[in-house]
Amino acid sequence: MKGQIFIDNSEIGIVDFKIIDESMGAIGGDFIATENYTKFKSEIQKLTHKNGNANSENFKFRIFIDSMEFNPIGGICLIDSEEFAEMYLDVAGLNQNELEKIRG
Repeated sequence: MKGQIFIDNSEIGIVDFKIIDESMGAIGGDFIATENYTKFKSEIQKLTHKNGNANSENFKFRIFIDSMEFNPIGGICLIDSEEFAEMYLDVAGLNQNELEKIRG
């Protein structure tokens, strides 16, 4: 299920989410950046290098799937390493209703 990723009110990318751990309410997928991502890229790459990811403590990440905002209690992590061409986003702490939306 495709979701839109925002920092504050700027759409920074999309992810085709898959459930990766149902018991933890975790979903994840490859992150595909939009043009707005360039405003945040340098800082996210620095945080990825320093901490392994940029997360909800660093930015106000927001996720929308089918116009519904998801509110993961475990947070959102984005990995963008300068060393690799791939970016990945994962989310933890979704409730059962939100997981059902991912299933389609």
